[in-house]
Amino acid sequence: MKRLPKLSLSCQSASHLILSAIASTGGGGDQLFFDDLLFAAWRRSSDRFGCVVADAGYDSEENHRLAWLDMNVRAIIPPLSGRPTKKPPPLDQPLRRRMHRRFARKLDRVPYGQRWQSETVNSMIKRNLGSALRARTTVRRRHELLLRVLTHNIMLLAEG
Repeated sequence: MKRLPKLSLSCQSASHLILSAIASTGGGGDQLFFDDLLFAAWRRSSDRFGCVVADAGYDSEENHRLAWLDMNVRAIIPPLSGRPTKKPPPLDQPLRRRMHRRFARKLDRVPYGQRWQSETVNSMIKRNLGSALRARTTVRRRHELLLRVLTHNIMLLAEG
């Protein structure tokens, strides 16, 4: 099986500017990238943001703890990692349990809707810069993905 290129990014929802990105290869969850993406975005953001919205691939108690307790940033991440179930997360994961209750009551519906802005950024990159990578090696593919991130940001800044 070929190792597919993967781009994990954090973006500002209002401007579509990419604040941090990690290029990697292969499948699997994104939990491992959350702390690097969040910290780099938080450090680069001109105004310290108070909320981060991520998809279920970033769901873990450690990621919730990092955002909520260590960085004082509200994290809205659906508690859907692992096997699909209607049951709440285990008792030893209080932050994920709280997120489960909030999602059950649809309390975070409006802010979670902003997560689609990151999908818009992915679509913009593919539409403006192409969807196919030209590099053949894994390292060069990562470099090409990061170059597309840089090009995307420059295009946005040149527009405005």
